[in-house]
Amino acid sequence: MTFHPTNNPVFWKTTADNLLADERYEKAAEAYLRLTELLPNDAEAWKGRGTALIGLEKYGDAVSALERALILLPDDKPTLELLAECFDKLGAVEKKTACILRINDL
Repeated sequence: MTFHPTNNPVFWKTTADNLLADERYEKAAEAYLRLTELLPNDAEAWKGRGTALIGLEKYGDAVSALERALILLPDDKPTLELLAECFDKLGAVEKKTACILRINDL
Protein backbone atom coordinates (compact mmCIF):
# COMPACT_ATOMS: atom_id res chain seq x y z
CA MET A 1 0.00 0.00 0.00
CA THR A 2 1.47 3.34 -1.00
CA PHE A 3 1.10 6.49 1.03
CA HIS A 4 -1.61 8.78 -0.22
CA PRO A 5 -3.35 11.46 1.85
CA THR A 6 -6.79 10.13 0.98
CA ASN A 7 -6.21 6.91 2.92
CA ASN A 8 -4.13 8.36 5.76
CA PRO A 9 -6.13 8.92 8.96
CA VAL A 10 -3.45 11.24 10.39
CA PHE A 11 -3.86 13.53 7.38
CA TRP A 12 -7.65 13.63 7.80
CA LYS A 13 -7.46 14.13 11.59
CA THR A 14 -5.03 17.03 11.23
CA THR A 15 -7.01 18.55 8.36
CA ALA A 16 -10.34 18.22 10.18
CA ASP A 17 -9.00 19.65 13.45
CA ASN A 18 -7.45 22.63 11.66
CA LEU A 19 -10.62 23.33 9.70
CA LEU A 20 -12.70 23.15 12.88
CA ALA A 21 -10.31 25.51 14.67
CA ASP A 22 -10.66 27.93 11.75
CA GLU A 23 -14.48 27.65 12.00
CA ARG A 24 -14.69 26.21 8.49
CA TYR A 25 -17.44 23.90 9.63
CA GLU A 26 -18.63 22.52 6.32
CA LYS A 27 -15.16 21.41 5.24
CA ALA A 28 -14.42 20.17 8.77
CA ALA A 29 -17.59 18.04 8.76
CA GLU A 30 -16.53 16.54 5.43
CA ALA A 31 -13.01 15.82 6.68
CA TYR A 32 -14.32 14.20 9.88
CA LEU A 33 -16.71 12.12 7.78
CA ARG A 34 -13.76 10.84 5.77
CA LEU A 35 -11.93 10.11 9.03
CA THR A 36 -14.91 8.15 10.38
CA GLU A 37 -14.95 6.12 7.18
CA LEU A 38 -11.30 5.22 7.75
CA LEU A 39 -11.63 4.78 11.53
CA PRO A 40 -15.27 3.94 12.32
CA ASN A 41 -14.46 3.12 15.96
CA ASP A 42 -12.75 6.45 16.71
CA ALA A 43 -14.92 8.31 19.22
CA GLU A 44 -12.96 11.55 18.78
CA ALA A 45 -13.62 11.52 15.03
CA TRP A 46 -17.37 11.18 15.63
CA LYS A 47 -17.25 13.89 18.30
CA GLY A 48 -15.37 16.18 15.91
CA ARG A 49 -17.96 15.59 13.22
CA GLY A 50 -20.73 16.36 15.68
CA THR A 51 -19.00 19.57 16.74
CA ALA A 52 -18.62 20.69 13.12
CA LEU A 53 -22.28 19.92 12.46
CA ILE A 54 -23.26 22.02 15.50
CA GLY A 55 -21.28 24.86 13.93
CA LEU A 56 -23.44 24.43 10.82
CA GLU A 57 -26.57 24.36 13.01
CA LYS A 58 -27.36 20.85 11.75
CA TYR A 59 -28.36 19.66 15.18
CA GLY A 60 -30.19 16.50 14.13
CA ASP A 61 -27.16 15.27 12.19
CA ALA A 62 -24.92 16.29 15.09
CA VAL A 63 -27.00 14.16 17.46
CA SER A 64 -26.35 11.09 15.30
CA ALA A 65 -22.60 11.68 15.27
CA LEU A 66 -22.42 12.43 18.99
CA GLU A 67 -24.51 9.38 19.89
CA ARG A 68 -22.09 7.25 17.86
CA ALA A 69 -19.21 8.79 19.83
CA LEU A 70 -20.96 7.94 23.08
CA ILE A 71 -21.43 4.33 22.03
CA LEU A 72 -17.66 4.14 21.73
CA LEU A 73 -16.84 6.30 24.77
CA PRO A 74 -19.93 6.32 27.02
CA ASP A 75 -18.55 8.36 29.93
CA ASP A 76 -17.23 11.32 27.95
CA LYS A 77 -18.62 14.45 29.63
CA PRO A 78 -17.71 16.90 26.82
CA THR A 79 -19.60 14.75 24.30
CA LEU A 80 -22.61 14.54 26.62
CA GLU A 81 -22.51 18.32 27.01
CA LEU A 82 -22.51 18.77 23.23
CA LEU A 83 -25.39 16.33 22.93
CA ALA A 84 -27.36 18.23 25.59
CA GLU A 85 -26.73 21.43 23.61
CA CYS A 86 -28.14 19.81 20.47
CA PHE A 87 -31.23 18.57 22.28
CA ASP A 88 -31.71 22.07 23.69
CA LYS A 89 -31.58 23.59 20.20
CA LEU A 90 -34.01 20.94 18.95
CA GLY A 91 -36.42 21.57 21.82
CA ALA A 92 -36.05 18.01 23.12
CA VAL A 93 -36.28 18.90 26.81
CA GLU A 94 -36.54 15.35 28.15
CA LYS A 95 -33.49 14.19 26.21
CA LYS A 96 -31.51 17.26 27.29
CA THR A 97 -32.48 16.53 30.90
CA ALA A 98 -31.38 12.91 30.52
CA CYS A 99 -27.98 14.08 29.28
CA ILE A 100 -27.60 16.47 32.21
CA LEU A 101 -28.53 13.74 34.69
CA ARG A 102 -25.98 11.43 33.08
CA ILE A 103 -23.31 14.14 33.31
CA ASN A 104 -24.10 14.64 36.99
CA ASP A 105 -23.79 10.89 37.60
CA LEU A 106 -20.24 10.80 36.22
